[in-house]
Amino acid sequence: MLLLSLFTEVAALAWKWELYHWGSFNYSQNNFWIYNFFLILRFGLLAMIFNLTLYQHKLIPLIGGIIFLFGLLDYVLIHGPLQFNTYSMILTHICIITLCLLYFRQLLQEPGIIAIQKEPLFWMVIGLFFYHAVSLPFLINLGFFNLQNYRLTVYFFPINEALNFLLCSCYLISFLWKPQYSQPL
Repeated sequence: MLLLSLFTEVAALAWKWELYHWGSFNYSQNNFWIYNFFLILRFGLLAMIFNLTLYQHKLIPLIGGIIFLFGLLDYVLIHGPLQFNTYSMILTHICIITLCLLYFRQLLQEPGIIAIQKEPLFWMVIGLFFYHAVSLPFLINLGFFNLQNYRLTVYFFPINEALNFLLCSCYLISFLWKPQYSQPL
């Protein structure tokens, strides 16, 4: 997940730095298509992780598939690749928040004692939950902010970067708490 995020950031930045002039082709300077494609892949990966983690919910593959297809439909037909796909973003945020809450519920219903600070998936899910729960109200009002006061939209981007930093920090903490197995020499 972290490598996919890093690759997307590098590709989007490189696209803005004249990468759109590839060979004799002259593509659009807009790099939203990279970010929108990343969101589709990212939700697919998260749906697979939650499908393996949540053992009481059999509808996760079906829900994940429907949202994945809706994301592709939004990418190709509704908004297109060169606009910010807010419909699929809002739906994805709501589903990820719901999956995080189901994971927390599953942790609370465990019969034994779990040291959650040492559980790698807990750190990943807490970062996902915080990022998506805080950015969801902004995404819902994004169109209104763009029409009424564009400056409000611009003010959100540094906040989103800080939330993204927190999310990646939680990913890194989860890697640090990953069980270490001794390798035979």
